[in-house]
Amino acid sequence: MKSHDPIRSEQRLLEALRAAETATLTLRDYAATVLPPGPPAAGGPSIGEEAPARVELLEDGWLAVTLEAVLPRRGDGDRSRFLAHSLRAAIRRAFPDQLPPKFHICVLAYEHIYGPGRRFLDHDNMELKHCQDVLEAAFLTNDTSALCSAFQCSRRGERNATRIWVLPAEAFPRWLETHRESWAGPPET
Repeated sequence: MKSHDPIRSEQRLLEALRAAETATLTLRDYAATVLPPGPPAAGGPSIGEEAPARVELLEDGWLAVTLEAVLPRRGDGDRSRFLAHSLRAAIRRAFPDQLPPKFHICVLAYEHIYGPGRRFLDHDNMELKHCQDVLEAAFLTNDTSALCSAFQCSRRGERNATRIWVLPAEAFPRWLETHRESWAGPPET
């Protein structure tokens, strides 16, 4: 006769709950990537066409992605997911009738812009994963570190924002030259 171990049962239940939550989030992300935007769910946040994000394909083949917010701290999952949904909506607006460009070997340059009075955050405390996953699905052939490098810099600006540049790897030195104010400014916290 088996004895009932309440601790083991609780652990298995928690593992099953985590797996179900992970599967739900993965399915929502997939649906948001594939399905056209529709009306928000009743009682849910209004995410979509009026989202504070913009995607621009520049003449030199670079992509400039602008979010009207500083990326959240790690662990702030709700805010990270909201920004990811905003980013998906911006991508759909930027490429309504065509496939977006794909980058094979590239650099993602994260430019964190802090408005007056906003304290700078350490780069290792910022949540990049949700936005990077959206960018990978839309624009990258793969975000493995062998093909995609990431660069982060912070600067002071008129208001809080994050600009993410998606660049062919060979264009990164030119980006550094033309955006010196983003990374070579006086240290300020």
